Amino acid sequence: MRISNDKSLLLSRVCVGVFAALLAVLVAGAPWIWPYVLHRKGVVALYVAVTYASALPAGVVLYCLNRLLRSAADADVFTDANVRRLRAVSWCLAAAALVYFAGGLFDWYLFVLSVLAAFGALIVRVLKNVLAEAVEIKRENDFTI
Repeated sequence: MRISNDKSLLLSRVCVGVFAALLAVLVAGAPWIWPYVLHRKGVVALYVAVTYASALPAGVVLYCLNRLLRSAADADVFTDANVRRLRAVSWCLAAAALVYFAGGLFDWYLFVLSVLAAFGALIVRVLKNVLAEAVEIKRENDFTI
Protein backbone atom coordinates (compact mmCIF):
# COMPACT_ATOMS: atom_id res chain seq x y z
CA MET A 1 0.00 0.00 0.00
CA ARG A 2 1.40 3.37 -1.03
CA ILE A 3 0.78 6.43 1.12
CA SER A 4 0.55 9.83 -0.54
CA ASN A 5 2.82 12.67 0.54
CA ASP A 6 -0.07 14.56 2.10
CA LYS A 7 -1.10 11.57 4.20
CA SER A 8 2.49 10.89 5.17
CA LEU A 9 2.94 14.50 6.32
CA LEU A 10 -0.32 14.31 8.26
CA LEU A 11 0.73 11.06 9.93
CA SER A 12 4.10 12.58 10.84
CA ARG A 13 2.46 15.68 12.33
CA VAL A 14 0.05 13.52 14.31
CA CYS A 15 2.98 11.49 15.64
CA VAL A 16 4.81 14.66 16.68
CA GLY A 17 1.64 15.80 18.47
CA VAL A 18 1.30 12.46 20.25
CA PHE A 19 4.92 12.60 21.38
CA ALA A 20 4.44 16.18 22.59
CA ALA A 21 1.44 15.05 24.65
CA LEU A 22 3.42 12.10 26.03
CA LEU A 23 6.27 14.44 26.94
CA ALA A 24 3.88 16.75 28.77
CA VAL A 25 2.37 13.81 30.69
CA LEU A 26 5.80 12.44 31.57
CA VAL A 27 7.08 15.81 32.78
CA ALA A 28 3.94 16.49 34.81
CA GLY A 29 3.77 13.01 36.27
CA ALA A 30 7.41 11.94 36.51
CA PRO A 31 7.45 11.63 40.33
CA TRP A 32 4.43 9.32 40.17
CA ILE A 33 5.13 7.49 36.90
CA TRP A 34 8.72 6.38 37.50
CA PRO A 35 8.10 4.57 40.82
CA TYR A 36 5.30 2.63 39.14
CA VAL A 37 7.39 1.72 36.10
CA LEU A 38 10.85 1.07 37.55
CA HIS A 39 10.30 -1.36 40.45
CA ARG A 40 13.74 -0.29 41.69
CA LYS A 41 13.32 2.33 44.36
CA GLY A 42 16.97 3.41 44.44
CA VAL A 43 16.96 5.02 40.98
CA VAL A 44 13.60 6.79 40.95
CA ALA A 45 15.07 10.19 41.87
CA LEU A 46 17.71 9.76 39.16
CA TYR A 47 15.11 9.08 36.49
CA VAL A 48 12.97 12.00 37.63
CA ALA A 49 16.01 14.30 37.45
CA VAL A 50 16.98 12.98 34.00
CA THR A 51 13.40 13.43 32.81
CA TYR A 52 13.34 17.07 33.87
CA ALA A 53 16.84 17.74 32.50
CA SER A 54 16.00 16.27 29.09
CA ALA A 55 12.49 17.74 28.80
CA LEU A 56 13.59 21.06 27.31
CA PRO A 57 15.76 19.51 24.57
CA ALA A 58 12.95 17.07 23.80
CA GLY A 59 10.45 19.92 23.54
CA VAL A 60 12.73 21.87 21.22
CA VAL A 61 13.19 18.78 19.03
CA LEU A 62 9.42 18.31 18.76
CA TYR A 63 8.91 22.00 17.95
CA CYS A 64 11.59 21.92 15.23
CA LEU A 65 10.16 18.71 13.76
CA ASN A 66 6.72 20.32 13.62
CA ARG A 67 8.15 23.38 11.85
CA LEU A 68 10.07 21.15 9.40
CA LEU A 69 6.89 19.26 8.57
CA ARG A 70 4.98 22.51 8.09
CA SER A 71 7.73 23.70 5.77
CA ALA A 72 7.50 20.46 3.80
CA ALA A 73 3.73 20.84 3.54
CA ASP A 74 4.26 24.33 2.12
CA ALA A 75 6.80 22.91 -0.40
CA ASP A 76 9.45 25.24 1.03
CA VAL A 77 12.08 22.69 2.02
CA PHE A 78 15.44 24.03 0.83
CA THR A 79 15.75 26.99 3.19
CA ASP A 80 18.26 28.29 5.69
CA ALA A 81 15.54 28.10 8.34
CA ASN A 82 15.29 24.34 7.88
CA VAL A 83 19.06 24.02 8.13
CA ARG A 84 18.90 25.93 11.43
CA ARG A 85 16.09 23.66 12.64
CA LEU A 86 18.08 20.52 11.87
CA ARG A 87 21.11 22.05 13.59
CA ALA A 88 18.97 22.73 16.67
CA VAL A 89 17.66 19.14 16.63
CA SER A 90 21.22 17.84 16.41
CA TRP A 91 22.40 19.96 19.34
CA CYS A 92 19.36 19.01 21.42
CA LEU A 93 20.03 15.33 20.83
CA ALA A 94 23.66 15.89 21.81
CA ALA A 95 22.52 17.66 24.99
CA ALA A 96 20.18 14.78 25.80
CA ALA A 97 23.06 12.36 25.19
CA LEU A 98 25.13 14.25 27.77
CA VAL A 99 22.28 14.16 30.28
CA TYR A 100 21.80 10.44 29.73
CA PHE A 101 25.56 9.86 29.94
CA ALA A 102 25.68 11.62 33.31
CA GLY A 103 22.76 9.48 34.48
CA GLY A 104 24.48 6.44 33.02
CA LEU A 105 27.21 6.83 35.60
CA PHE A 106 24.60 5.73 38.15
CA ASP A 107 22.39 3.40 36.07
CA TRP A 108 23.67 1.69 32.93
CA TYR A 109 20.29 1.79 31.15
CA LEU A 110 20.74 5.53 30.79
CA PHE A 111 24.18 4.98 29.29
CA VAL A 112 22.50 2.94 26.52
CA LEU A 113 20.10 5.85 25.90
CA SER A 114 23.12 8.15 25.77
CA VAL A 115 24.66 6.15 22.94
CA LEU A 116 21.36 6.10 21.04
CA ALA A 117 20.86 9.85 21.43
CA ALA A 118 24.44 10.54 20.32
CA PHE A 119 23.95 8.34 17.25
CA GLY A 120 20.70 10.20 16.47
CA ALA A 121 22.56 13.50 16.78
CA LEU A 122 25.16 12.26 14.31
CA ILE A 123 22.52 11.18 11.79
CA VAL A 124 20.68 14.50 12.03
CA ARG A 125 23.97 16.41 11.75
CA VAL A 126 24.79 14.56 8.51
CA LEU A 127 21.31 15.33 7.15
CA LYS A 128 21.77 18.96 8.14
CA ASN A 129 25.04 19.12 6.20
CA VAL A 130 23.39 17.57 3.13
CA LEU A 131 20.48 20.01 3.33
CA ALA A 132 22.85 22.96 3.78
CA GLU A 133 24.65 21.92 0.59
CA ALA A 134 21.31 21.52 -1.23
CA VAL A 135 20.27 25.01 -0.11
CA GLU A 136 23.52 26.41 -1.46
CA ILE A 137 23.06 24.60 -4.80
CA LYS A 138 19.47 25.90 -4.99
CA ARG A 139 20.68 29.42 -4.28
CA GLU A 140 23.25 29.17 -7.09
CA ASN A 141 20.65 27.73 -9.49
CA ASP A 142 18.24 30.55 -8.69
CA PHE A 143 20.77 32.99 -10.15
CA THR A 144 21.29 30.90 -13.29
CA ILE A 145 19.29 31.91 -16.34
